[in-house]
Amino acid sequence: MFRNWFAMTDRCPTCTLRFERVEGHWIGSLGLNTTVVFTVMLLVLLGGSILFYPDVPLGPLLGAEVAIALLGPLAFFPPSRTLWTAADLLMRPLATGEIDPRFVVVDPERDRRPRH
Repeated sequence: MFRNWFAMTDRCPTCTLRFERVEGHWIGSLGLNTTVVFTVMLLVLLGGSILFYPDVPLGPLLGAEVAIALLGPLAFFPPSRTLWTAADLLMRPLATGEIDPRFVVVDPERDRRPRH
């Protein structure tokens, strides 16, 4: 799916799914990336504060937070795009013609029927 760490192919090489299904698709990936990095920062801050209470070493804790803030979004870039594409497929099922029919049969009529 990726040519390198930051460049994603336009389509899946196996099933021909176009990854950017609508304009602005990757905004969700950016939000997911931001949420995950902020969560990790919060956990490190809380964990470090609880672990070293009452003498919290501010310098090392601040250094760890800055490192996570700078490197976290870069490290989580490919997984966030992959996870967002999967979430998008769960929220908006495939339409006819979006994927090579040898891999998934898309039946819009079946998808509209209520499930029991």
